[in-house]
Amino acid sequence: MTLVLTGGTGFVGSRLCAELLRRTDDVVVCLVRAEDSVKAEERTRSALAAVDKGVAGSARLRAVPADLSADRFGLGEDTYRRLADEADAVYHSGASVHLAARYERVAPVNVGGTRRVAEFCTTGTSKHLHHVSTLGVFLTAREAGLERVAESTEPTLRTCGPFGYPQTKVEAERAVAAAVADHGLEATVYRPGLILADSRDGSAPATDLTTCVIAAAIVTGCYPTTLGSLPASTADHTAQTIAALSLTPGTAGNVFHIMRPEPLPVRELFERTREHGHPLREVTAQQWRNALHEHRASPWARAAYALEICTYTLGLTYACRPPEVGGDASVRAAEAAGVPVPDTGPAYFRRLLTRLEQEHGDSLGNT
Repeated sequence: MTLVLTGGTGFVGSRLCAELLRRTDDVVVCLVRAEDSVKAEERTRSALAAVDKGVAGSARLRAVPADLSADRFGLGEDTYRRLADEADAVYHSGASVHLAARYERVAPVNVGGTRRVAEFCTTGTSKHLHHVSTLGVFLTAREAGLERVAESTEPTLRTCGPFGYPQTKVEAERAVAAAVADHGLEATVYRPGLILADSRDGSAPATDLTTCVIAAAIVTGCYPTTLGSLPASTADHTAQTIAALSLTPGTAGNVFHIMRPEPLPVRELFERTREHGHPLREVTAQQWRNALHEHRASPWARAAYALEICTYTLGLTYACRPPEVGGDASVRAAEAAGVPVPDTGPAYFRRLLTRLEQEHGDSLGNT
């Protein structure tokens, strides 16, 4: 079989690529933003080597330079048709993840790209689409009158709030649903919660939300009072769960919430940072905003200040708390598929924070 993967060089996507290579004997074709096939191959294998050197050199891994925002992914008609005839399933984890960006900036990839992926799935041989969405589609569910959401809850523009990225992910899910209804597409939707650093080595990109808010707290010496808990899981567990569920028969038409059995209290991020040796004090949300502005010379503080979405992700007011997220069926399915739940206790946060200090110590003031 041949599996096509988008987003294979990303935080979760690279780990998903590794899982598919480990769990199957299939060929995995990654559609990658690159100038040519040589650079596409280099980008893909480099990203994979950072995750699992054991599969980075696999002969079953191929890379194709592509652009999700372009018709036919920017491929020539013959190349597109051959790939469409060859592919048996598509894993769509590619997205433009800019949490401070307006809808118009991220829609070409997140919405247009998903429509093109759905079209690709209905071209040539029939293909099962495994679509990676986000639980961010329910970011403002409480304001929309929903205290609790489940796998069966339909996301809307009211439940995702006025933020570009989750708005595009709502529209992307609608595009998948339309392809299912209009063309009989087989599809499974996976909604990860907050993506945490890899459980094995604490690695996470500098653009990651968790990395940003922890680093901003270290720089400012304070953190805001938070009132919410978030569905969350580590990047490796997220990829393992998606891969395992996707290879389980009978999942077409299902929606899975990819998360740990228990939500993560947001304040735990800051408490673990303080336990690690950073003297943080708890302040009000407005005092934190003021501190971020005062430390705007720091890229971490500037980034956190620009993330208005943090009002909801961190639960900075009672009304803006994240909703309770139901995922019991998804958790049971992951357990049945043999996916172990990683330990995210004190030792995990020590790995995360040590890695952050090693990679970004100068910008944190730890010279």
